[in-house]
Amino acid sequence: MQTLSRPTAQVLVLLSLFVSSPVFAEELPEQEGGFPTWLALSARGGYFMPGGRMENTPPEPVYLYEVYKGLFSVILEPTVRIGSHVEVGPWAQFSYAQMRMQCSENHACKGGNFRFGLQGNYHWIPSGPVDVWSGLALGYDKASITALSADVTYSGPDITLQAGGDKNFGGNFWAGLFISGTGGWYDTLDVKLPTGAGSESIRERSFHLWIGFGVRIRLAAPRGSPQPSI
Repeated sequence: MQTLSRPTAQVLVLLSLFVSSPVFAEELPEQEGGFPTWLALSARGGYFMPGGRMENTPPEPVYLYEVYKGLFSVILEPTVRIGSHVEVGPWAQFSYAQMRMQCSENHACKGGNFRFGLQGNYHWIPSGPVDVWSGLALGYDKASITALSADVTYSGPDITLQAGGDKNFGGNFWAGLFISGTGGWYDTLDVKLPTGAGSESIRERSFHLWIGFGVRIRLAAPRGSPQPSI
């Protein structure tokens, strides 16, 4: 029988340890019904109520609730699952605006709102009958108004505290409720006229709010599924 050289034997021993080690030999996360355990796809539908000021420029401050009655919104949010409790990912909010600001005696001005950013959520009871979660989202808000021949857009950063609970209705399908509170300020004003366009920094910035609530539907593997090692 041929005897292996000492270096060759050492290499084989190291390879066997490498393959048998729990750290490296762990299998990739299984999938539930073909859906990866590390990914979740969610969509929210809700209503958002305004508060606070858009800006505080003299002689009269501009109040957010004087411009908007509220927002009917859809939020799309793919998230990546880190362990059993944490998920992170981007989000985008598209809104149909109910306007309070009047452009004529019988017609309200047109307007809209678009927000986007990043979020992180913590799931408190990931394997319970209701998956209770709460989290923090950092975003950027663009609130637009069309008044007569002028298109006006207020833009600025905001931060959101949010929470909710999702119930599993079989397989990878979840549904539940959410509530959120957003605070921020607008720091840029863009104006577009038929004769030209311009942008300026808002000097007298002020704090504004969006309070939202609604429903969330979700595709995600049950949280009892095997988790990837981080």
